[in-house]
Amino acid sequence: MDKYNRITVIGMGKSGLSAVRLLNHLKKDVHVISQGDKSFWGKNPILSHMDENKLISQDDPAAFEAVKSSDLIILSPGIAREIPLLEGISAPIWCEIELAWQYADAPVMGITGTNGKTTTVSFLEECFKHEGRPYFVGGNIGTPFCDYIYERLSGSREQAWGIILELSSFQLESIRDFRPKVASILNITFSHGERYNLLSDYANAKKEIFKNMSDGDFSFWPIGLWDELGLPAPEVNDYEELSFENISQIKSELESTLDLSQLKIYGEHNLKNLYMVYKMWTKFGGSHKALQSAVNTFSGVEYRLEFIGEYRSLKVFNDAKSTNWEATETALNGVKDEGRVTLVLGGQLRGEGDSRVEVLDPFKENIEKVFLIGESGQALLSTLSKTYDCEYVETLEKLKVEVDKMSKDKGGTLLFSPAFPSFDQFKNYIERGELFSRLFSNSN
Repeated sequence: MDKYNRITVIGMGKSGLSAVRLLNHLKKDVHVISQGDKSFWGKNPILSHMDENKLISQDDPAAFEAVKSSDLIILSPGIAREIPLLEGISAPIWCEIELAWQYADAPVMGITGTNGKTTTVSFLEECFKHEGRPYFVGGNIGTPFCDYIYERLSGSREQAWGIILELSSFQLESIRDFRPKVASILNITFSHGERYNLLSDYANAKKEIFKNMSDGDFSFWPIGLWDELGLPAPEVNDYEELSFENISQIKSELESTLDLSQLKIYGEHNLKNLYMVYKMWTKFGGSHKALQSAVNTFSGVEYRLEFIGEYRSLKVFNDAKSTNWEATETALNGVKDEGRVTLVLGGQLRGEGDSRVEVLDPFKENIEKVFLIGESGQALLSTLSKTYDCEYVETLEKLKVEVDKMSKDKGGTLLFSPAFPSFDQFKNYIERGELFSRLFSNSN
């Protein structure tokens, strides 16, 4: 890092702010570029003490000059590398993960994939808790990796025994040296049509997680993944291809070493997630005792097929984290033994892959009714109405009015698994998940 002194951070989301704080601590010459009026975002405590001339609006002509004269660019994951501001720039472009990696002092577990990342990372975190050694969990799951490095360098945190990072394709696009000790891809199905035109582009970004792995490191991915994608397999020395097709076989292997009688999470997909946890935890060197304790206590991830109780005799599942059709398919698989399903779909239109309603076909006989909300709900109404009892209710509040009209002894399942991003009506998926849980909690 010594050769990088003048560094520009683009995007003042959580990861950008964390990178700025670390770079200021390192006494680097930091410039900041973000959207909107800097008099608003410049008030953040991390930025408020900086020279105002180094806080630059993305629309200001000075932004290009700042980028052009930089030794290094730190780019927030939500911003594409192809933006006009970065055209012709010779400086390396890193994500916040790569910046933090330059100072990492503990082995890393890295997990990516289209679906199941957060559940797998959170299950691994439960293992670390029961192991009783210091750890850090972050990345795409919420806490920037640079937070850990800043706290270590400033003396406010002890060294971790292990670090768990959930990694998105956006983050992995902009790594250079990052090298996990154990890494996995859970699955790859097309997502982020707003960023990628081809599945292969998306898959190649995910594949970057393995690019620096060497002797002593270990990789996992689903068997047949690269053949399906038409891509060459990663060039790594030590790896295992895992079969996720035969659930009975997965359960049998898990039960040969673990007692699953107290497992609290629903669905076949969560057995697959546990299978990856078991494989990664064992390879990382964690104890069997901690793994078994995690199996006994882990209750799942908030807003990821979360059972929140019963409402008017319906078993209610909050899967507000679902932002693509595959996540909704997984949720429907997870509740297939819980009775007939009243499904709630809809959110922000993406422009690519929005109308893939055929994903619902295998569950046709089990879906009793579909309620639609948001932008995509309105767009899907005419298509879905040909096959399902379908109603557009626009908002979750109006959904509750309609559910309250249903028979109290109807039974079955109310599944909120939107399949679309939340940004048409909410700040994020957490906000929509909170609202759904409030509306359909036992107290209502």
